[in-house]
Amino acid sequence: MGERSPPVRIIKSLAHLAALPLCFGLLFGASNAAAQPFADGPDGKTETKPKPKRRAWTVKEGQFAYSLEFNPGIPDPNKVVEIHVFATKIPSTPHPRYGNRIPLKGATFTVEAFNPAGESVGRFRAHALPLQAGRYGLHITPTQEGIYELIIAGKSAEGEQLKARLKMPVKVWPLPKELEGSGADVGGGPRRRAPVVKKR
Repeated sequence: MGERSPPVRIIKSLAHLAALPLCFGLLFGASNAAAQPFADGPDGKTETKPKPKRRAWTVKEGQFAYSLEFNPGIPDPNKVVEIHVFATKIPSTPHPRYGNRIPLKGATFTVEAFNPAGESVGRFRAHALPLQAGRYGLHITPTQEGIYELIIAGKSAEGEQLKARLKMPVKVWPLPKELEGSGADVGGGPRRRAPVVKKR
């Protein structure tokens, strides 16, 4: 006597069970369901943004503020870094022409660089940029990977002392927490005010 075929009702029930995943996929969105486990990337980590081509950083010291722009934004060792410094004085009341930032014309100052080990690797004179009031430029070539420290020192045209210090990451990306917020890419778009570093 041959085997009996399964009842038709059981076969239909099994077919319904097999179709459930498809139904749930259509109901909740198959693409969203598949993307959820890898929302931050295949390894579960947030993707790192590309290094900025240019990076701006502003530091205040007393009645002066210095906005620096680095090109490239995050340099590599043994590569020349172009640094533009916009040196300004913060008036007690807004200036009728310049507002809260008066460009420092005729200032003389240097930028001394210290490597990640804290050793001085050079002192660089900042040169006034033509037709750009308060803007100065210099070039630095770091030789090591890590966080450099830059110290600004000099005098304004009126003899006031200029001083400030800030960090320059070299082949460090993403930035450490203490420098987060300083990686705004300023290349090509309008200039944006960078986060201010509190003086020590």
